Amino acid sequence: MAGKMVTAPQTATTPADPGKRRLLKAAAALAATATFGSYGRTWAAATDKIRIGYIGPKTGPFAPFTEADDFIIEQVRKSLAGGLKVGDKTYEVEILARDDQSSPDRQSNLAAELINKDNVDLMLAHVSIGPGVSQQCELNGVPCISTMTPWQAWMFPMKGEVSKGFKNVFHFFWGIEDIADVYLDIWRGASTNKVVGSVFSNDVPGNAMGDAKLGMPGAFAQAGYRIIDIGKFPVGADDFSNYIQAFKKENVEIVTGLFNPPEWASFLNQSAQMGFKPKICTIAKALLFPGGVAALGPRAEGMSTEIWWLPSYPFKSSLTGQSAAELASSYASATRKEWTQPLGVVHALFEAGVQGLKLSRDPKAPGKVADAIRGMRHDTVIGQLDFNASGIRNVSKIRVVGGQWHVGAGGKPDLVITNNSTAPEIPVQRKLDLINWG
Repeated sequence: MAGKMVTAPQTATTPADPGKRRLLKAAAALAATATFGSYGRTWAAATDKIRIGYIGPKTGPFAPFTEADDFIIEQVRKSLAGGLKVGDKTYEVEILARDDQSSPDRQSNLAAELINKDNVDLMLAHVSIGPGVSQQCELNGVPCISTMTPWQAWMFPMKGEVSKGFKNVFHFFWGIEDIADVYLDIWRGASTNKVVGSVFSNDVPGNAMGDAKLGMPGAFAQAGYRIIDIGKFPVGADDFSNYIQAFKKENVEIVTGLFNPPEWASFLNQSAQMGFKPKICTIAKALLFPGGVAALGPRAEGMSTEIWWLPSYPFKSSLTGQSAAELASSYASATRKEWTQPLGVVHALFEAGVQGLKLSRDPKAPGKVADAIRGMRHDTVIGQLDFNASGIRNVSKIRVVGGQWHVGAGGKPDLVITNNSTAPEIPVQRKLDLINWG
């Protein structure tokens, strides 16, 4: 029987509060809208087997964000090897993982294939490159949970409404407003002159997050900080001398922005050469992965950033029973690699998916699965997901706190939690230190 086709939601709306509206609009351009499919859904899957589709950028520019995916999927397969019991019935579970190669078009096409050829019962997706998977699932009546992009970049390209949401698709992650709050939490109480140098990349995420009025700098200005912004830099830039000169002239003591790791390394090297020594550097993206931070050497000391997940988080997996620390340790033992923040987030994606199937009481009925997720509250290795409490329909926000990198005696960087007013249940490990440039 062919599945019911549903139309896409209409024009997005935002809450009436002006401050929130400014931030909610900021990330609408963060992801290019993927192509809508026009495929029919053939419901012919085996009644005793649950098929879960998973799509992520295993290769291409976004591959660093999926470094832990193979490990996670293998863990989930082992935890479900004896089947998944839903009500009085036990189902065999098959996970069909696909690589979208960091391409929005390929992502959308793979989703259509998993829906129409493989008859998946549930879709899970890493959607940094755009909401193409969710669009296909919404059109074809397949329940879907996605993560790894700000919720605005997921909802607004699909013309979703904050107050209405969608019928079949759900998302969990942070929003631009959350990261702005975390950065302000990091800076609050620090002894600075509250002059901020704004340095964002000239690309989709940089333009959205770094917009002087609608992005993070606008939130900082409203909080009483003076913003020095001389424009965006081109992706791949290696000369930041004009920014550094301007920041020195204006006596900037806080630097913030969005960089790739090599760009931030260039900025730090040139700052040292030009004698620019800000008290705080709070940077997105470049300081996300331990490997990229290690490449900075001693200059990584004192760099600060937002934290999505750490091995020190006080939560455990509902699938494996592992604490956050145990999950990170098992990953390191199996792969000989350092933990990454997406390790916890993608693991939680599978936790949420499995719990949604359990709560549905009938995992072969897509409407029941979607309804179960809509009201789901579930504890995971990254903390509690609650799709009914964020004030944004179909969205659960994740816990985000502030942290700082410190370089140990052996040169190994360690990220510690310094500020937690945005998530008090996650303990602070150390007080924020102003950067000591030596």
